[in-house]
Amino acid sequence: MKLSVIIPVYKTQEYLEECVNSILSQATQDVEVILVDDGSPDECPRICDEIMRTDSRVKVIHKTNGGLSSARNAGLQIATGKYVTFVDSDDKVFPSSIKEILSWISSENADICFLHAVKIFPDETQTDLGEGLIRSQLHSKSREEAIQHLSSRAKYPGSAWSKLYRREFLTNNELHFPYDRRYSEDLGFICDCVLSASSFDALDVPYYQYRQNRQGSITNEISSKNFYDLSLFITESADKLTVNKKAKDSISKSVMSFVAYEYSVLLYLYRLIPKEDKEEALKKLKAHGWVLKYAGNIKIRIISLVYALFGAKFTSFLMLQYRNLLRKINSQNNQI
Repeated sequence: MKLSVIIPVYKTQEYLEECVNSILSQATQDVEVILVDDGSPDECPRICDEIMRTDSRVKVIHKTNGGLSSARNAGLQIATGKYVTFVDSDDKVFPSSIKEILSWISSENADICFLHAVKIFPDETQTDLGEGLIRSQLHSKSREEAIQHLSSRAKYPGSAWSKLYRREFLTNNELHFPYDRRYSEDLGFICDCVLSASSFDALDVPYYQYRQNRQGSITNEISSKNFYDLSLFITESADKLTVNKKAKDSISKSVMSFVAYEYSVLLYLYRLIPKEDKEEALKKLKAHGWVLKYAGNIKIRIISLVYALFGAKFTSFLMLQYRNLLRKINSQNNQI
């Protein structure tokens, strides 16, 4: 088995068959699809079983609800492919992408391979996810060179689904998702993968279609828990990578740029949480504002400068206005 595709399933009955068919329609017998029904209360369990009955490449796990991380970990436990990837059950993959991935697996052996993804909106328009990875800066490069390239990108490539992972690499390093039902569960997992990997690559072919603005989607609902769980990633990573706010080594310094990026997201989220939670949230913002000094790209460096001059609250206000302006511009462009 070359590839295991793990699909956590929960309350996505409208999208599940389209998701699975986007993979099976182009997969060979070298591919297995593992559907993990995470106690979904809708028709998803039945749909999973029907798909399995009609296709021998499909395995199904039914489990009590434990959250996205728990479902992914359950899939990892029974995966047999040389490589593993994750697909969310409300998303889909591009035609011919699996063929390209299988060809890559036949000739390469990197611990992690980064894949190309786009955001797809309800009107079917698409925009690039914007990670901007360059294969020549990852393939056959030293570990330090590759991580330096990752740290210089416009954003932290922290999504679990836009990557291939060598399964033996995950097993040998005991890498799995957190079981504490946190949001932003991908971030720490990817950070640990980057720190543990010795080889990297990227495959620049159209692969993942990340559905946006789906009603009921976890990523479409902002709450105080989003803020606190993201701040937990920042706290844990800073503790792991620094001593007295100083990076432990050159690789830790590069990886801290991921933390700086996510801190900028935290600044934005501060404006969206309920008023009664803002006082405690502001304390967390101020406690970790120092991570911005590890900014790896010009955008986060500008945010760091504004933060140094005006503080957390005003920087957060400016970021909200900037995001709203971008949305307005994008909306106008889509109408043209």
